[in-house]
Amino acid sequence: MRSLVIKSLIFCVLLVFILLKIEPFFIDNNTWDVSSFNTLYEADHNSSDIVFIGSSHLNRGVDTNSIKITGAGMNIAQTYYNLKEVLNNHQNPKIVAIETFALIIPSDLYNNSTDENGKMLLRSWKAEYFKRFGTAKYEEISSIYPEDKLFNMFNFFRFHDVWTDDETLSKSIDAKLSINPKRIHQDINKSLAYMDDSKIKEYRNKELDSEEFFISDDEKLFLDKIIKLSEEHKFELLFFTVPVLDVYYNKTKKGYKKVGNELKEIFKKHKNIKYYDINAKVGGFDKTRVAPGRVNHNQHLNYKGIINTSNLLSKFIKNNYNFETNLTNRVNSIEDILYTNKKIEKDSTFLGNMADVNGMKFKVGDSLRNIITIPKNQTNITISGWMFKEGVPLRKATRKIALKKKNNFIFISKRDLEKRSSKYIAKRFVENYLNSGYDFKINKNLLEKGKYKIYNIIESDKGEIFIKDMWKWLIIE
Repeated sequence: MRSLVIKSLIFCVLLVFILLKIEPFFIDNNTWDVSSFNTLYEADHNSSDIVFIGSSHLNRGVDTNSIKITGAGMNIAQTYYNLKEVLNNHQNPKIVAIETFALIIPSDLYNNSTDENGKMLLRSWKAEYFKRFGTAKYEEISSIYPEDKLFNMFNFFRFHDVWTDDETLSKSIDAKLSINPKRIHQDINKSLAYMDDSKIKEYRNKELDSEEFFISDDEKLFLDKIIKLSEEHKFELLFFTVPVLDVYYNKTKKGYKKVGNELKEIFKKHKNIKYYDINAKVGGFDKTRVAPGRVNHNQHLNYKGIINTSNLLSKFIKNNYNFETNLTNRVNSIEDILYTNKKIEKDSTFLGNMADVNGMKFKVGDSLRNIITIPKNQTNITISGWMFKEGVPLRKATRKIALKKKNNFIFISKRDLEKRSSKYIAKRFVENYLNSGYDFKINKNLLEKGKYKIYNIIESDKGEIFIKDMWKWLIIE
């Protein structure tokens, strides 16, 4: 009998261990919100001095190599549980930066996220399931599903039907095993569309009431919980807004300022809290920085807007916080190399050239020094060229192009460049170079005015990054 009990216990322990190991595969790891949690779980212990938490406005508003936990429609209660998850997973940040759209937006779903018994009412996009099995997930599940805690605690119970969808399952497993979650985040952020004039006209004609903007008692409760965590774990808190469309902001500015003043009143008692209202600083963003969408309170930024917001936020952090980082394992990324002005060594095995821009040849050796100016009346830009890195098969590599305007605006293309056959290069070298050509297309309105240096970039399937300074420039008028 004793032997049977021991064997049964061993079997149960092994079964639970196996189930917990396969637990993360029962959700779609190929989505941006799930991938944000995976950036936490795949990070080294104590690897981020700054952690960002917020809604889709954070995901589509700030580009960072730090840990960034996001979810569609995330309210302040969910933000609290997400913060607990960060602290429970071996991170000891010096700053926790919280995006505040959920606190500002006039909606009963945000202002009243729990009932009188403390049960959470908002079940937005199932973000509670994106956490690993642990105390933070248990507390959140218990608050949302008090009668069905056990069933909802385990993803293999709640989402067992995922195994019937082969395509979704395959993409999820591939994302979990082979795709860097930060890459999923960065790719989804690089929207190259912007708000058209018809939508701007609709915003101008739409009635938008700002009287309903306020901080509820429910929101104050979870703000207090977050503040107590900051005091207990001794980190700074930074609350900030992500810019919205300027036409919308001008109509709702009174409400934004009202909520901002209410937050400042709450925060003034605490020395470790700062509030940065980027909307008040910039007055919202123009249409070229905002992605297309429905005419309502909810807008997201495109890649241009994300670059602008990230620069504003990084400058604020640099100017308002004094701390020395102890981190030695920096994330290897294109942004890290280009923004930190790391020296790009000459590489004789990385070959390539820029052929032309919109049919205009680069003039080598003349007074322009390989500079092409894009006229004011020209909107679309096509850069043609070729690149090849010896030892990196093109079929497994991702080729990109970067346009760098000093250190305040660096545009990096999304995914792989459009391939172009390059028979001349193949004839000049070898057949492997046949598909080394590329075309890069961009709307000029997605770039700031100024002078841009051009870089060719190749990322191998192993995560290696190779950058070649082309010593060529574009001028956007």
